[in-house]
Amino acid sequence: VKQADDDDGWGSNSNEQSNPFGSTEADTGGGWGASSGSTWAPSANAENGQASSSVASAAPPAVKEESTTSATNQVKRETMEADTMGGDGEETPVWFMERVCVKLKSDEAVGVIKEISGATATIELEGGESKTVRVSELAMVEPKEHDIVLVTGGADVGVEGELVCIDGTDAILKDAKEDFKIVDFVHLAKITSDT
Repeated sequence: VKQADDDDGWGSNSNEQSNPFGSTEADTGGGWGASSGSTWAPSANAENGQASSSVASAAPPAVKEESTTSATNQVKRETMEADTMGGDGEETPVWFMERVCVKLKSDEAVGVIKEISGATATIELEGGESKTVRVSELAMVEPKEHDIVLVTGGADVGVEGELVCIDGTDAILKDAKEDFKIVDFVHLAKITSDT
């Protein structure tokens, strides 16, 4: 009868556990992810743009990985809020439309776009005052949960609904038909309701 202290199974205290795959760490060169001792390095010809081995030519192309963080969202938002180019060919951001909640860059005063004429807009500030400003003087108010929003990009452009939840870069909104949609948060603009 084998004692529990002599057991080499799960939870064993023994330093010499059997390898179910039939080789030891010394045989395989260190186990998972271990190098076999020779690592690939570019040759002098590879540095000059010429691959000298079939390994170099068979190497997969590098893949750019993007991390999705709040910093990424901020960069995307700032891109959307960027100043316009000026002149007759002045570009406007996709959120620059009536009913969108905006703030003045100069003093952070919040208002709603009431009328648009080219690259200028008449906005109504919270105190009831109307002001005409250029698009470059405005930034979009970032929507929060339970705000009424408009989708300004992606597959659901034009959909209006209530912002139910924000989950990282995604947002869940409930449209007028009570359907739930998952959209990219950067494509949302806070708007006023029609009433």
